Amino acid sequence: MDGCQMSLLTSHLFHVKGIFFQIWLLSGFTVNGLVDVALTGTATQSSTFGYGYASNAIDGNTDSYYYDGSCSHTNPGVGNWWSVLLPGVYRIDTISITNRNEFPSRINGAEILIGKNLENNGNNNPICAVISSIPTGGTSSFNCSGMIGRLVNVFLPANNPLTMCEVQVFGVLAAPFPSFGTVVSGRNVAVVQMQLCWSDALFYCRDFYWDLFSVRGEQDQQELEEVLGATSFPLTRLVWLGLRRYLLAGTWFWMPGEPANYTNWETNVVWQITSPCGGIETKNSFYWRDHPCSDSLNFICLTDVQRDVDCVEFFSSTRPQT
Repeated sequence: MDGCQMSLLTSHLFHVKGIFFQIWLLSGFTVNGLVDVALTGTATQSSTFGYGYASNAIDGNTDSYYYDGSCSHTNPGVGNWWSVLLPGVYRIDTISITNRNEFPSRINGAEILIGKNLENNGNNNPICAVISSIPTGGTSSFNCSGMIGRLVNVFLPANNPLTMCEVQVFGVLAAPFPSFGTVVSGRNVAVVQMQLCWSDALFYCRDFYWDLFSVRGEQDQQELEEVLGATSFPLTRLVWLGLRRYLLAGTWFWMPGEPANYTNWETNVVWQITSPCGGIETKNSFYWRDHPCSDSLNFICLTDVQRDVDCVEFFSSTRPQT
Protein backbone atom coordinates (compact mmCIF):
# COMPACT_ATOMS: atom_id res chain seq x y z
CA MET A 1 0.00 0.00 0.00
CA ASP A 2 1.04 3.63 -0.31
CA GLY A 3 3.03 5.47 2.31
CA CYS A 4 5.49 8.30 2.80
CA GLN A 5 8.04 9.54 5.26
CA MET A 6 6.50 10.64 8.56
CA SER A 7 7.69 14.00 9.87
CA LEU A 8 9.20 13.93 13.35
CA LEU A 9 7.23 15.47 16.20
CA THR A 10 8.93 17.48 18.93
CA SER A 11 8.63 16.28 22.48
CA HIS A 12 7.53 19.68 23.76
CA LEU A 13 3.99 20.20 25.00
CA PHE A 14 1.81 22.67 23.15
CA HIS A 15 -1.41 24.27 24.31
CA VAL A 16 -3.92 22.89 21.80
CA LYS A 17 -7.22 24.67 21.34
CA GLY A 18 -10.30 22.54 21.72
CA ILE A 19 -11.26 19.68 23.92
CA PHE A 20 -7.86 19.22 25.56
CA PHE A 21 -7.36 22.64 27.14
CA GLN A 22 -9.03 21.61 30.40
CA ILE A 23 -6.20 19.29 31.43
CA TRP A 24 -4.00 22.27 32.19
CA LEU A 25 -6.49 23.50 34.75
CA LEU A 26 -6.72 20.37 36.88
CA SER A 27 -5.63 20.27 40.47
CA GLY A 28 -5.45 17.41 42.94
CA PHE A 29 -3.43 14.22 42.94
CA THR A 30 0.00 14.28 41.34
CA VAL A 31 2.85 11.79 40.94
CA ASN A 32 6.27 13.20 40.03
CA GLY A 33 4.49 16.41 39.09
CA LEU A 34 2.06 14.63 36.73
CA VAL A 35 -1.69 15.23 36.96
CA ASP A 36 -4.33 12.51 37.36
CA VAL A 37 -5.85 12.75 33.87
CA ALA A 38 -8.52 10.11 34.63
CA LEU A 39 -10.51 12.77 36.48
CA THR A 40 -11.69 14.21 33.15
CA GLY A 41 -12.29 10.83 31.51
CA THR A 42 -15.45 8.78 30.91
CA ALA A 43 -15.69 5.48 32.78
CA THR A 44 -17.63 2.35 31.80
CA GLN A 45 -17.65 -1.23 33.05
CA SER A 46 -18.95 -4.68 32.14
CA SER A 47 -21.89 -4.48 34.59
CA THR A 48 -22.91 -2.56 37.69
CA PHE A 49 -23.74 -4.03 41.08
CA GLY A 50 -25.87 -1.83 43.33
CA TYR A 51 -24.58 1.72 43.32
CA GLY A 52 -21.04 0.73 42.36
CA TYR A 53 -21.00 2.89 39.23
CA ALA A 54 -17.93 2.94 37.00
CA SER A 55 -17.56 6.69 37.48
CA ASN A 56 -17.04 6.23 41.22
CA ALA A 57 -13.50 5.06 40.51
CA ILE A 58 -12.51 8.41 38.96
CA ASP A 59 -14.29 10.79 41.34
CA GLY A 60 -11.10 11.88 43.09
CA ASN A 61 -12.12 10.16 46.35
CA THR A 62 -9.91 7.31 47.60
CA ASP A 63 -12.34 6.26 50.36
CA SER A 64 -12.04 2.44 50.37
CA TYR A 65 -15.32 1.72 52.20
CA TYR A 66 -17.72 0.55 49.49
CA TYR A 67 -20.89 1.65 51.31
CA ASP A 68 -19.71 5.26 51.33
CA GLY A 69 -20.50 5.27 47.59
CA SER A 70 -17.07 5.98 46.10
CA CYS A 71 -16.13 2.55 44.69
CA SER A 72 -16.98 0.87 41.39
CA HIS A 73 -18.42 -2.66 41.56
CA THR A 74 -19.43 -5.12 38.84
CA ASN A 75 -21.65 -8.16 39.16
CA PRO A 76 -19.94 -11.50 39.87
CA GLY A 77 -18.75 -13.39 36.80
CA VAL A 78 -15.81 -14.25 34.58
CA GLY A 79 -14.06 -11.58 32.53
CA ASN A 80 -15.28 -8.43 34.28
CA TRP A 81 -13.69 -5.18 33.14
CA TRP A 82 -13.58 -1.48 33.89
CA SER A 83 -12.46 1.19 31.42
CA VAL A 84 -11.76 4.92 31.31
CA LEU A 85 -11.69 6.85 28.03
CA LEU A 86 -9.29 9.76 28.51
CA PRO A 87 -9.98 13.15 26.88
CA GLY A 88 -6.99 12.71 24.56
CA VAL A 89 -4.04 10.46 23.78
CA TYR A 90 -1.60 10.38 26.70
CA ARG A 91 1.90 9.14 27.43
CA ILE A 92 1.13 7.29 30.66
CA ASP A 93 3.76 7.06 33.36
CA THR A 94 1.98 5.53 36.36
CA ILE A 95 -1.41 4.06 37.25
CA SER A 96 -2.46 3.90 40.90
CA ILE A 97 -5.37 1.74 42.08
CA THR A 98 -7.06 1.88 45.48
CA ASN A 99 -8.51 -1.44 46.62
CA ARG A 100 -11.66 -2.00 48.68
CA ASN A 101 -11.28 -2.42 52.45
CA GLU A 102 -13.01 -5.82 52.21
CA PHE A 103 -12.36 -8.86 49.99
CA PRO A 104 -8.96 -7.52 48.86
CA SER A 105 -7.96 -10.68 46.98
CA ARG A 106 -10.76 -10.30 44.43
CA ILE A 107 -8.58 -8.00 42.33
CA ASN A 108 -5.64 -10.42 42.22
CA GLY A 109 -4.62 -11.29 38.67
CA ALA A 110 -6.33 -8.29 37.06
CA GLU A 111 -4.59 -6.88 33.98
CA ILE A 112 -4.00 -3.16 33.39
CA LEU A 113 -4.31 -2.43 29.66
CA ILE A 114 -3.43 0.74 27.76
CA GLY A 115 -4.05 1.63 24.12
CA LYS A 116 -6.33 3.18 21.51
CA ASN A 117 -8.14 0.08 20.25
CA LEU A 118 -11.88 0.11 21.06
CA GLU A 119 -12.40 -3.50 19.97
CA ASN A 120 -13.67 -5.85 22.68
CA ASN A 121 -14.38 -2.81 24.87
CA GLY A 122 -10.67 -1.95 24.88
CA ASN A 123 -9.63 -5.31 26.34
CA ASN A 124 -7.40 -6.16 23.36
CA ASN A 125 -4.90 -3.40 24.15
CA PRO A 126 -1.32 -4.02 25.38
CA ILE A 127 -0.69 -4.90 29.03
CA CYS A 128 1.03 -2.44 31.34
CA ALA A 129 0.98 -4.69 34.40
CA VAL A 130 -0.71 -7.64 36.10
CA ILE A 131 -1.92 -6.98 39.64
CA SER A 132 -0.59 -9.66 41.97
CA SER A 133 -2.28 -8.06 44.99
CA ILE A 134 -3.18 -4.72 46.56
CA PRO A 135 -3.37 -4.36 50.35
CA THR A 136 -6.77 -4.13 52.03
CA GLY A 137 -7.99 -0.58 51.50
CA GLY A 138 -4.56 0.34 50.18
CA THR A 139 -3.26 1.98 47.03
CA SER A 140 -0.65 0.42 44.76
CA SER A 141 1.10 2.09 41.83
CA PHE A 142 2.16 0.46 38.57
CA ASN A 143 4.85 1.83 36.25
CA CYS A 144 3.69 1.92 32.63
CA SER A 145 6.93 3.47 31.25
CA GLY A 146 5.31 6.02 28.98
CA MET A 147 2.86 3.71 27.18
CA ILE A 148 0.69 5.72 24.81
CA GLY A 149 -3.09 5.41 24.72
CA ARG A 150 -6.50 6.91 25.24
CA LEU A 151 -8.11 3.90 26.92
CA VAL A 152 -7.06 2.48 30.28
CA ASN A 153 -8.73 -0.82 31.16
CA VAL A 154 -8.62 -3.13 34.14
CA PHE A 155 -9.57 -6.65 33.03
CA LEU A 156 -10.20 -9.44 35.56
CA PRO A 157 -10.02 -12.96 34.08
CA ALA A 158 -11.05 -14.64 37.36
CA ASN A 159 -14.62 -15.41 38.41
CA ASN A 160 -14.98 -12.45 40.77
CA PRO A 161 -16.65 -9.07 40.83
CA LEU A 162 -14.27 -6.21 40.02
CA THR A 163 -14.26 -3.48 42.66
CA MET A 164 -11.98 -0.44 42.73
CA CYS A 165 -12.26 2.62 44.92
CA GLU A 166 -10.06 4.88 42.77
CA VAL A 167 -8.08 4.59 39.56
CA GLN A 168 -5.56 7.35 38.98
CA VAL A 169 -3.81 7.77 35.64
CA PHE A 170 -0.71 9.96 35.68
CA GLY A 171 0.70 11.11 32.38
CA VAL A 172 1.13 13.89 29.88
CA LEU A 173 -0.64 14.62 26.65
CA ALA A 174 1.20 13.01 23.76
CA ALA A 175 1.31 16.47 22.32
CA PRO A 176 0.31 16.83 18.68
CA PHE A 177 1.39 19.67 16.43
CA PRO A 178 -0.41 23.00 16.99
CA SER A 179 -3.85 23.05 15.44
CA PHE A 180 -6.98 25.16 15.07
CA GLY A 181 -9.72 23.56 17.16
CA THR A 182 -13.38 24.19 16.47
CA VAL A 183 -16.79 22.51 16.04
CA VAL A 184 -18.50 21.40 12.82
CA SER A 185 -22.14 20.27 13.13
CA GLY A 186 -21.65 19.39 16.77
CA ARG A 187 -18.44 17.42 16.18
CA ASN A 188 -15.08 18.63 17.49
CA VAL A 189 -12.41 18.95 14.81
CA ALA A 190 -8.80 20.08 14.56
CA VAL A 191 -7.31 21.71 11.47
CA VAL A 192 -3.66 20.70 11.80
CA GLN A 193 -0.93 23.16 10.91
CA MET A 194 1.60 20.46 10.02
CA GLN A 195 1.65 19.24 6.41
CA LEU A 196 1.73 15.49 5.72
CA CYS A 197 0.97 13.11 2.90
CA TRP A 198 -2.49 11.48 2.99
CA SER A 199 -1.53 8.23 4.72
CA ASP A 200 0.59 9.95 7.37
CA ALA A 201 -2.24 12.43 7.97
CA LEU A 202 -4.61 9.51 8.50
CA PHE A 203 -2.25 7.83 11.00
CA TYR A 204 -1.62 11.15 12.73
CA CYS A 205 -5.35 11.70 13.29
CA ARG A 206 -5.79 8.12 14.51
CA ASP A 207 -2.77 8.38 16.83
CA PHE A 208 -3.65 11.69 18.46
CA TYR A 209 -7.40 12.14 17.89
CA TRP A 210 -9.88 9.82 16.17
CA ASP A 211 -9.74 9.94 12.36
CA LEU A 212 -9.54 12.18 9.32
CA PHE A 213 -12.68 14.28 9.02
CA SER A 214 -15.70 13.18 6.97
CA VAL A 215 -18.36 15.41 5.42
CA ARG A 216 -21.76 13.82 6.05
CA GLY A 217 -24.01 16.36 4.36
CA GLU A 218 -24.59 19.92 3.19
CA GLN A 219 -24.55 21.37 6.71
CA ASP A 220 -21.15 19.81 7.39
CA GLN A 221 -19.91 21.23 4.08
CA GLN A 222 -21.16 24.75 4.81
CA GLU A 223 -19.76 24.84 8.34
CA LEU A 224 -16.45 23.40 7.16
CA GLU A 225 -16.17 26.16 4.56
CA GLU A 226 -16.58 28.71 7.37
CA VAL A 227 -13.90 26.98 9.43
CA LEU A 228 -11.41 26.96 6.55
CA GLY A 229 -12.00 30.67 6.07
CA ALA A 230 -11.35 31.39 9.75
CA THR A 231 -8.29 29.20 10.41
CA SER A 232 -5.60 31.08 12.32
CA PHE A 233 -2.70 30.06 10.03
CA PRO A 234 -2.19 29.89 6.22
CA LEU A 235 -3.46 26.69 4.61
CA THR A 236 -2.33 24.73 1.59
CA ARG A 237 -4.53 25.05 -1.50
CA LEU A 238 -6.18 21.74 -0.59
CA VAL A 239 -6.49 20.04 2.80
CA TRP A 240 -6.83 16.29 3.29
CA LEU A 241 -10.12 14.73 4.34
CA GLY A 242 -10.82 11.10 5.19
CA LEU A 243 -11.82 10.66 1.56
CA ARG A 244 -10.53 7.56 -0.18
CA ARG A 245 -11.23 5.67 -3.42
CA TYR A 246 -11.01 1.94 -3.98
CA LEU A 247 -7.80 1.30 -5.89
CA LEU A 248 -9.49 -0.68 -8.65
CA ALA A 249 -12.87 1.02 -8.78
CA GLY A 250 -14.45 4.45 -8.94
CA THR A 251 -16.23 4.29 -5.59
CA TRP A 252 -15.20 6.82 -2.92
CA PHE A 253 -15.74 6.21 0.80
CA TRP A 254 -15.01 7.77 4.18
CA MET A 255 -12.25 6.31 6.34
CA PRO A 256 -14.18 7.00 9.61
CA GLY A 257 -16.82 4.57 8.36
CA GLU A 258 -19.82 6.81 7.62
CA PRO A 259 -21.79 6.25 4.39
CA ALA A 260 -20.77 8.52 1.50
CA ASN A 261 -24.26 9.79 0.67
CA TYR A 262 -23.23 13.41 0.02
CA THR A 263 -20.65 14.66 -2.48
CA ASN A 264 -19.23 18.00 -3.57
CA TRP A 265 -17.04 17.15 -6.55
CA GLU A 266 -16.69 19.82 -9.22
CA THR A 267 -16.74 17.24 -12.00
CA ASN A 268 -16.84 13.46 -12.30
CA VAL A 269 -13.47 12.33 -13.63
CA VAL A 270 -12.71 8.90 -15.04
CA TRP A 271 -11.37 7.07 -12.01
CA GLN A 272 -8.52 5.38 -13.88
CA ILE A 273 -6.76 8.74 -14.22
CA THR A 274 -7.39 10.03 -10.69
CA SER A 275 -5.57 9.67 -7.40
CA PRO A 276 -7.30 7.55 -4.70
CA CYS A 277 -6.84 10.30 -2.09
CA GLY A 278 -9.22 13.24 -1.67
CA GLY A 279 -9.36 16.64 -0.04
CA ILE A 280 -11.24 19.92 -0.06
CA GLU A 281 -10.27 23.28 -1.52
CA THR A 282 -9.51 25.90 1.11
CA LYS A 283 -11.02 28.86 -0.77
CA ASN A 284 -13.24 29.83 -3.70
CA SER A 285 -15.80 27.06 -4.32
CA PHE A 286 -14.48 24.58 -1.72
CA TYR A 287 -14.92 21.68 -4.12
CA TRP A 288 -13.61 18.22 -3.31
CA ARG A 289 -10.72 17.08 -5.47
CA ASP A 290 -8.54 14.03 -5.84
CA HIS A 291 -4.87 14.81 -5.30
CA PRO A 292 -1.56 12.87 -5.40
CA CYS A 293 -1.41 10.93 -2.14
CA SER A 294 2.29 11.68 -1.62
CA ASP A 295 1.88 15.47 -1.54
CA SER A 296 2.17 17.11 1.88
CA LEU A 297 -0.93 19.13 2.81
CA ASN A 298 -2.64 20.45 5.89
CA PHE A 299 -5.46 18.17 7.08
CA ILE A 300 -8.52 18.03 9.31
CA CYS A 301 -8.93 15.56 12.16
CA LEU A 302 -12.14 14.48 13.82
CA THR A 303 -11.32 14.55 17.54
CA ASP A 304 -14.49 12.98 19.01
CA VAL A 305 -14.68 9.24 19.56
CA GLN A 306 -17.38 7.77 17.28
CA ARG A 307 -18.58 4.57 18.94
CA ASP A 308 -21.45 3.95 16.50
CA VAL A 309 -19.27 3.48 13.40
CA ASP A 310 -16.31 1.26 12.51
CA CYS A 311 -13.27 2.95 11.02
CA VAL A 312 -11.92 1.49 7.78
CA GLU A 313 -8.64 -0.36 8.37
CA PHE A 314 -5.66 0.97 6.45
CA PHE A 315 -2.18 -0.49 6.09
CA SER A 316 1.00 1.21 4.92
CA SER A 317 4.29 -0.35 3.90
CA THR A 318 6.13 2.39 5.83
CA ARG A 319 4.35 1.86 9.13
CA PRO A 320 5.08 -1.23 11.27
CA GLN A 321 2.04 -3.23 12.35
CA THR A 322 1.45 -3.50 16.09
